[in-house]
Amino acid sequence: MTTPNSLREAGLNINVPLTNIAQGVRQAQFVMRDLFPMVEVGTDNGQIIRFDESVYEEIDDTRADDTEYPEVQDGYKGQAFELNIKGFSYRVGDKKARRMENLRVNWGQRAQMRMMDRAGLKHEIESAVAATTLNAYATTNRVTLAAGQQFNEANINPGSVIRQARSAVSGQIGMDPNVMIIGQDVFDALAENDSIKERIKYTSKDSLTEDMLAAFYGFASVKVCKAIVKRNGVKQRVFGKHVVMAYTNPAGLNQSKLPYRVDGVIDNETPSFGYTYVYLNNPLAYSPYYDQDRGSTVYKLDFDRSVVRTGVDDSNLITHGFFIQNAVA
Repeated sequence: MTTPNSLREAGLNINVPLTNIAQGVRQAQFVMRDLFPMVEVGTDNGQIIRFDESVYEEIDDTRADDTEYPEVQDGYKGQAFELNIKGFSYRVGDKKARRMENLRVNWGQRAQMRMMDRAGLKHEIESAVAATTLNAYATTNRVTLAAGQQFNEANINPGSVIRQARSAVSGQIGMDPNVMIIGQDVFDALAENDSIKERIKYTSKDSLTEDMLAAFYGFASVKVCKAIVKRNGVKQRVFGKHVVMAYTNPAGLNQSKLPYRVDGVIDNETPSFGYTYVYLNNPLAYSPYYDQDRGSTVYKLDFDRSVVRTGVDDSNLITHGFFIQNAVA
């Protein structure tokens, strides 16, 4: 970002250097952007660009001379969305600043990093909820594994379950899923699974990696969601013991390795499991202000966004992905 992009931003005391710091943050530990790539929208509300099934309709392209050409439609249909207003503040008390003055702390940079750490985790949580809601999937695109079927049990070959799930997706949309997100407990179980250990013997590696799982099962990307959230004094993993495989806009794969600067290279009219709609120029940092009443300097950050499912059928149920609930005990 170089200058405020609108009259709204020009009047809000936007700080361009601090905004550049926030937008330049990289958080490879957060992987849910691979399922819900970030795309920029210039409005707080509107219509979700959603892939529908009209693209599969057979259209006869035979025409007589001097007659109308058969018409092809995009195959998109909208559904209402409204961006969630998101943001954080970071406060630096005078005493704290004086006490650390000899350390030459760049408080503006530290504030952006701390707020983006929390924003990244919050997006991970929001996305995990959207991706692991069982009833959000079409009945053909979900399964709950019971005892005797789970990946951590002896004599269970996860490959058969994963291949059936891939076939379910391709049977719905004509494309194989290209990304798989798994919980840490699932990865740990796969690493100890006898059938996978046997396959590892024929590689140059000693232990399981995400790239190996991608190669074993035909995904462009496999990621482990390791994020932890503390609720009511208890830490828990945000993705649980589940597996989600999905067809995601290929341009959005490995977005977790990129900075949070949304530059318009991802086209949200491309069919995909989902997207994160992000308001124009967000994340957006304000110039700090001094709070006389509390004797502290305050930094603020906007990150307005909404996680939306776009790869759905006419009943708004996910078809561009498959959900394996309770993949491990």
